[in-house]
Amino acid sequence: MSKLWAERVTALGMIAVAAFFLVQSTNMPGTSGTFPLFTTIIIIVLAVIMIVRTLLTHDKKLQGDVSFDFSYFGLKPVYVMVVGVLYAVLIFQIGFYVSSVLFFFLVTRMTGYANVKVTAIVAAVLFPLMYVFFTIGLGADLPSGILM
Repeated sequence: MSKLWAERVTALGMIAVAAFFLVQSTNMPGTSGTFPLFTTIIIIVLAVIMIVRTLLTHDKKLQGDVSFDFSYFGLKPVYVMVVGVLYAVLIFQIGFYVSSVLFFFLVTRMTGYANVKVTAIVAAVLFPLMYVFFTIGLGADLPSGILM
């Protein structure tokens, strides 16, 4: 498959997944669906831009065929997406904040960042700010799950 077609197929896949989540976010209680609605619309817009770019480009980087790498490094984006899907499921099972902390540390480790001290400092600042922003500032009805 050529790189141009691979990018088009990827963009169409992104649109399909984003459309699914767009439909799902409309059924969320209260204002909980606002952020997923915003992000899915942005994903769809960016995917359409990707498709238009492949139709208008003459970039030499997009010439030739796609080569597949089945090593951990090559499949790391797939693994991170699988963890992201599990994160989305866990949000409703154990709560938004607890699952977000788990997701943050796991993905940080999966992507190869090994400085635990800096990761802990970022988490210590990030998650209280998320709580203040979403719960206090926006009054969002985030899933509490069994742990919160």
